[in-house]
Amino acid sequence: MESEKLKIYENRLITAKLIIEVLKGKITVSKALSSFPKEKNDINIKCAFDALVHREADEELRAKIKDYAEVQDEFLYSIANILRQNERLPQNIIEQYQKYHTENLMGEWDKPLKGVLKNFKRMINF
Repeated sequence: MESEKLKIYENRLITAKLIIEVLKGKITVSKALSSFPKEKNDINIKCAFDALVHREADEELRAKIKDYAEVQDEFLYSIANILRQNERLPQNIIEQYQKYHTENLMGEWDKPLKGVLKNFKRMINF
């Protein structure tokens, strides 16, 4: 049980680091997504994954709508901080992601970029 909690915490730290690296421009969203822990039992990591997918998908909105990118990035930064502190995301955030993301976009990938694009395409089509 204790090792399971430690593994969840380690995966949350990895997830937070990946989000921060994207926000700092050190890695691309697709690189971060392909490096996400394949944690299926932590809804917090799934929500973080989905939020990062939205950052990539909202590229046009980020360019057109004033402050959209800033607000979205602040939201991602908040998610990273919550995960870094090993806390759960607020229930309202989890419920919103479950409402719109019933499929697990994280999936299992053979080839990172191909897997990300395949899962992203699935998300757009539902």
